[in-house]
Amino acid sequence: MSALTLAMHATQVPAMVLLAVLMILVACFVAQPKPLEGIPYNKTASRRILGDLPDIRRHIHLHGDRRSWVWSQPRKHGSPISQAFLFPFRRPTVIISDYRTAIDICSRRLDEFDRGTRNGECVGLIAPNFHFTMNSSDPRFNRQRHMLNGLMSPWFMKQVAARHLYESAMLLVRLWKRKQSKGQPFSARRDLYITTLDMISSVAFGMDNASGGLARELAHLENVDHPDQSERGPAQFRQAPSDPRTEALLDMSKMISIAQGSPFPRLAQWLALLCSPTHLYAYWCRRSLWKHQTAMSIHHITSESEKPTVKSALDLLLLREKTAAERIGRNPDYYSPAIRDEVLGYVLAGHDTTATVLAWFVKYMAQHQSIQARLRQSLRDGHSTACAEGRSPTMSEIMSKQIPYLEANIEETLRRSSVATLIVRKATRNTQILGYSIPKGTDVIIPLTGPSLTEPALNIPDTNRPTVDRRTETRVKPWPDDDIMKYNPDRWMKLKTDNAGEETAVFDPQAGPNLAFSVGPRQCFGKKQARLQLQTVATLLLWEFTFEALEKSLNTWEIEERLVNLPKQCFVKLASAS
Repeated sequence: MSALTLAMHATQVPAMVLLAVLMILVACFVAQPKPLEGIPYNKTASRRILGDLPDIRRHIHLHGDRRSWVWSQPRKHGSPISQAFLFPFRRPTVIISDYRTAIDICSRRLDEFDRGTRNGECVGLIAPNFHFTMNSSDPRFNRQRHMLNGLMSPWFMKQVAARHLYESAMLLVRLWKRKQSKGQPFSARRDLYITTLDMISSVAFGMDNASGGLARELAHLENVDHPDQSERGPAQFRQAPSDPRTEALLDMSKMISIAQGSPFPRLAQWLALLCSPTHLYAYWCRRSLWKHQTAMSIHHITSESEKPTVKSALDLLLLREKTAAERIGRNPDYYSPAIRDEVLGYVLAGHDTTATVLAWFVKYMAQHQSIQARLRQSLRDGHSTACAEGRSPTMSEIMSKQIPYLEANIEETLRRSSVATLIVRKATRNTQILGYSIPKGTDVIIPLTGPSLTEPALNIPDTNRPTVDRRTETRVKPWPDDDIMKYNPDRWMKLKTDNAGEETAVFDPQAGPNLAFSVGPRQCFGKKQARLQLQTVATLLLWEFTFEALEKSLNTWEIEERLVNLPKQCFVKLASAS
């Protein structure tokens, strides 16, 4: 090798090293958190490339969840607005903990804030064409929401959904009567999960409840011997052998939990599919279930000469597709990704949240015996005919009769349990929140637990609020500071005077702040059905059972993070209601 070649190599090596060092320095500079001016933040995190992530991991190690770290930030900074550095190479995330500001962002400032990308990143692999994942500006959004018109109508609720909801709730009552005979506490969480999954999958696909998860659990309980157990601890019941369809649908929330726990949600889900045969099998099983149920529904709606009877949400969507295709002279696309993902999203959204609310509800009933007794008496008074005849209320009676104190208990459970963690929005242009500048593209998260919702509000001068926001206070009053952290259904009750001058206690959904179903045009699409599910199960369980007080060791209040905030413990000790 010549001296000239050696000299060239000698000069190239330092240059390459210098270039590599320069690239690393540029990457570090780009990744370094850049706080938004004036908004409180954690000073130490601003000097780390990983921002707040090390503190969050430490919090998870100490407390078992990451969500309470987000909930703690407003109180830590003493401010209803703060910022956190949650993702490398991204802008800070702004945290808003104020009900009136949340209403302003989600209901009025629709041209300044949209859905954001996080929901799509977490749900995308499960149901990429589900309208929940789309921005409001996406042309598919309005088209698919129009396609879903009718699923929350009184007609669909009464003629299609009601029967499936009632059958599943009554199967749960039968199952718990068998378990009650042991006279011991038992874990109720899986039973509630299977109940709501049976409910929503039968409404979505028209599947028979007799072959659902609850029916299998009941048959297994009746036909299989269970080992002798100690009379002091919780009773243990062997689960029925798993059904691929049930496990495939339950797997959806597990996959989303994987995404939520990662800074790179799509990559995390793909790795889960590639590395876990369980997740991969569930994925293909869901696709197979969808195709099978779609084929059955197509046969049903096309084989009847007269107008076909709608038996499920899938029937309704396919009929809409058939009608739309006939109107413009094209072939119907029954197997379209849009229909597939809307039905899978319908199951996902209507299952986990409702099951979790019921899990918290039975815990509150066990803890508050006087509230439980009063609620049961309200149900007896409201369904006086069923009470006189010694039977359970029918679904028609449950749907036609308003029980204000039942609605108040459900609303208070929704408020206190914080089943969902937060609402996510993204600034679509340069704007302001509470007087602070928010650049275009900034993620804004609104926790559903904390100041003004479940804790006393943090002070905000009216001069920092938009004029239209100041009017919100006259419609929805803040909760009293000395009462806001308690479970108190009476906060949702008020006296109403009729034309004869008599006062009646009624449920007031606007009594105070609550964002359980979000608010504005992007609020929960299925909240009407969710409320009907909750009212049905709560009515029938309290009609048949008394939820006895539990030992403290069986009724802790820690949460388990999944798609929603589950109680780590959900035990019940049942006695027959007198």
